[in-house]
Amino acid sequence: MYKCVIDSDWIDISQLSVFVGKNESGKTSLLKALHKLNPYKPEPYSIDREWPRGYRKERNPNQVVCRARFELNANEAGDLAALTDRSMPLRTIEITRDYAGNLEVLFPEEIFPDRLHPNDIDEICASLPQPSEPVSDEFRKRASNCIDEARRLAYEGRYSSLIDLKSTHTQILQQSYTPGNPHPQHQNESQFVAQYTAKLDEISRRLQQAPSIQKKAHEYAVQHLPTFIYMSDYRTFMGTAQLDQVKQRKDRGGLTEEDKTLITIMELSGLDLEEEVRKGSAQDREQRQYDLDDASATLTNTIDERWRQRKYEVQFRADGQLFYTFVKDQNDPSLIRLEERSKGFQWFFSFDLMFMYESKGTFQNCVILLDEPGLHLHPDAQKDLLVRMENYAKDNVLIYSTHLPFMIDLRNPERIRVLSETDRGTVVSGDLMKSQPEAKLVLQAALGMSGSTSYLVSQRNLVVEGVDDYWIITELSNLLERSSEQGLPEDLYITPSGGASEVAYIATFMIGQKLDVVALLDSDSAGDDAADKLIKNWLTRYHSTTARVLRLGEIAGIGSQDFSIEDIFTDDFYLERVKKTYSQQLSVVGVTNIKLKGKDQLRKKVERFFEQHGLVFNRGSVAKLIRRDLIQMQRIDQLPPETAERGRKVIKAIIEALSKEV
Repeated sequence: MYKCVIDSDWIDISQLSVFVGKNESGKTSLLKALHKLNPYKPEPYSIDREWPRGYRKERNPNQVVCRARFELNANEAGDLAALTDRSMPLRTIEITRDYAGNLEVLFPEEIFPDRLHPNDIDEICASLPQPSEPVSDEFRKRASNCIDEARRLAYEGRYSSLIDLKSTHTQILQQSYTPGNPHPQHQNESQFVAQYTAKLDEISRRLQQAPSIQKKAHEYAVQHLPTFIYMSDYRTFMGTAQLDQVKQRKDRGGLTEEDKTLITIMELSGLDLEEEVRKGSAQDREQRQYDLDDASATLTNTIDERWRQRKYEVQFRADGQLFYTFVKDQNDPSLIRLEERSKGFQWFFSFDLMFMYESKGTFQNCVILLDEPGLHLHPDAQKDLLVRMENYAKDNVLIYSTHLPFMIDLRNPERIRVLSETDRGTVVSGDLMKSQPEAKLVLQAALGMSGSTSYLVSQRNLVVEGVDDYWIITELSNLLERSSEQGLPEDLYITPSGGASEVAYIATFMIGQKLDVVALLDSDSAGDDAADKLIKNWLTRYHSTTARVLRLGEIAGIGSQDFSIEDIFTDDFYLERVKKTYSQQLSVVGVTNIKLKGKDQLRKKVERFFEQHGLVFNRGSVAKLIRRDLIQMQRIDQLPPETAERGRKVIKAIIEALSKEV
C-alpha cells in the first residue's frame, strides 16, 4: 500500500537487478518503498503523502509497507543458532516496516521463543550463594532445597515470584538453625540467610531485565540488516570556488550544493578546507603547490580505470583563495576546468565520486538503489556505467531502474524485472511474457530491433551463434531441397547472433514472447555456459514446451567433443577453401601446405597455424567462399560423403526440434 503499488507480490532479486518500465510506471515508488526499510539516512514513511489514492478508508498506520526476505550466510546462521536452545534449520528471515515506523523481524516462534535462554538463566542463578562451612546437616539440606526452588521458578519464567520466596525461605532456614547456637555454625547460617534473601531480589531483577531469546535474535537481525542507499539526485560537481567564502558559509551552516560537492572533491583528495583557506593567505606558495600536486595525483589514481572511454588526469590549482579543478585527457593535453567538461563526463565523475565519498571508498553489505542512472550519458558511457555497477554489486546488492535500452545488459537476462500497470496497481515480474508493450519496446531496442523486425512476428525461429552458421545452415538446407530431400521449413526465421551468450539472451526474449525457438550452440565451453543458463534459468521458468537447445556436435553425430559449424566439413574440403581465400598471404610467408595439430575445433587449429606464421585468420572470409560453393552445387552428393551425412543430421535435428513438444 505505497503510492501506485497496492501489492507487488514477491520480487526476486539477484546480486544486480534492473527494473524496466516506462515513465510513471512505478519504478521510483518501488525503490523508495524498499529504501525506507532501513535507509542510510533516516527517512520515515509518510502515510499522508504515500498512501495510495482512492484507498482512504483503508488507511492504517500499522499497515506494513515493505516486507523483505533475506538469505542468511553461514556465519549469520551460526550466530543465530547460538542464541537459541533448539535446532535451527532457518536459512532465511523476513523483516517488515509499517507506516508507523515499526521494524519487525518475523522469526518462527518455535525457534526463537519469548523466554530466556537456559544458559542465561544458569549464568544469573549461578550467583546464588552457598552456605559457608561449618553448618548443620539439616541447614545444608534446607538451603539446597531453597536454591533448587529458586532455580525452578527462574526456569519456569516466574521471575516476580522469586521475591515472594524471601519470607518463606527465611522462615524455613531459621527453623533449621543449629540448636544451642554454637559458634561458628550460627554465624555462618545467619550470614547465609541474609546473603541468600538479598540475592533473590537481585536475580529477580536481572532475570526480568535480561533479553529473551526472541529479543536477542531480533536485535541481532536488526544490527546485521543491510543499509539501503537510494540515489536519484546525481548532482554535477563543481571544482571552482572562493575557499574563504565557502568556509564562511560552512561556519554559518549555510553550505550550498556546489559548496558540498567541492568539499567532497577536496576530502577525497586528502585536502582540508580550513587548512587550504589558511594556506591561501600564506606566503609559501611553492609548498602549497606541492601539496596540491600530491592531492591531484591522489584523486587521479582513485578515478583511474573508472572512466574507460579516455584516460583522465585531475590537477588542482590555486591563486590565493581562488581554487580550481582542471581535468585533461590523453587526447588533449590542455587543462580544462571540470565545469567545462562534457555533461557525460561531469555526470559520471560526480556519480562515482559521490559514491566513494558517501561510503568512505566502498559500500559493503548494502543494498544500493539507483533511480534512472545514466539518463544524460552517451550510449558508450552508459556501457561504462554498467561496468561500474558490476563492480559495486560484487560486495552489495544493487537494484536500478531504467527505460534506456543501453542500460540493459541482455547478456544476463535473468536480472531483468519488468513493471506492468494493472487494475490493482504496479506489479513486477521476471517473466518477459508479462511485459506490456512499452516495456517490450525497451527490450527490443536493447536487442537492436525495430518493431517491424521480421523475427518478432515469426512464430518459428532458429537462433545461431554467428553469420557463418547462418550462411552454411541455410545453404545446406537449400542444397538438400535441390537434391529432392527435406530442407528447413519456409516459415523458419534464422537469426545470427554475436556468440553463444547472445544466442542465450535473444532466445530468452523470443521465449518470453511465446515464440517457438531452437537455440543452436557450438559444442564448447561457451556453448555449455549458454545452454546451462537457457535451460536452468528460462526454459524451466517459463515451462516452455516449444523451445529447444541443440548442440552442434551432438546432432552432427560427433558426440561430446568440441564442434563448430566448420567441423561439418572434412579437413581437406575446408583447407582447400582456406588456401583459395588466403593464397596471396600464404605465398608471401612461403607456406604451400597447411599442417594442423591438435584435437579441438577445425577453425581453432587453422587459427593456431596462421598465428605461428604471423598471419591473421578470419573464419568469415572462408565461410563466404564455402557459401558460394554450396550455392553452385546441384546435389548434396557433390560434398564429401562424411560432410553430406553430417549436414543431413544437422538439418533433420532442427526440423525435429521444431515439431516436438516436451
